[in-house]
Amino acid sequence: MRFITVLKFLLVLILPLLILLMSMNLVSFDKSFYDKKFSEYKVREDVPDAMSLHEKVMNFIKGNNNTLPNELTQREKEHLLDIRNLVRISTIALYIFIILFVLLLISSALILKVNNRIINFIGKVLIFGGFLTIAIAASLFLFIISDFSTSFESFHKLFFEKGTYLFDPAKEIIVNIYPEQLFMDLGIRISAGVLITAAVIILFGLLLLLKSKKKKNKNNGFVR
Repeated sequence: MRFITVLKFLLVLILPLLILLMSMNLVSFDKSFYDKKFSEYKVREDVPDAMSLHEKVMNFIKGNNNTLPNELTQREKEHLLDIRNLVRISTIALYIFIILFVLLLISSALILKVNNRIINFIGKVLIFGGFLTIAIAASLFLFIISDFSTSFESFHKLFFEKGTYLFDPAKEIIVNIYPEQLFMDLGIRISAGVLITAAVIILFGLLLLLKSKKKKNKNNGFVR
């Protein structure tokens, strides 16, 4: 049973990564979000064709297009290429975690064999993984709202070379299209999405545990 405990531990650790990566993917490429924020922060007043440029940038980042608008400087294009590579890595990581999660679940089911024990096992994984996800998302949310500028800078230092992500709004258009406040809202929305998803997963896990308990009590009654 020690091996089953290891499997449970791995599944609980992987679940928050899955939820976070999926939420980032969904929210970061949501066209309606940017349309709303461009209006809210009056981006179109500074950049009249902001939405058109944004769509071209998103297509490049997603790998649907290999060219960027000529309105962008070489430094901006290089930074967007770095972002594209980061998105590609995160997408690959998401697929790897999905495959690994499924394989670990299958392995656990083969070891446990009994249907009721499998349901109980999955229920506990969802509950523990859901609470771990909430803890991570809540920490991220508090970090964002308490001092976003510092967290934003820390994020860039972690994933990009120093100096490659600083731009002059008077000369470079990218900071006018994507103001810092927009990224703060993006981070809050991702955190909220993760929290809601985790809550639903915990609820589903509780239902599985309840189902497992009822089935166990029924079997015990049948034995008597």
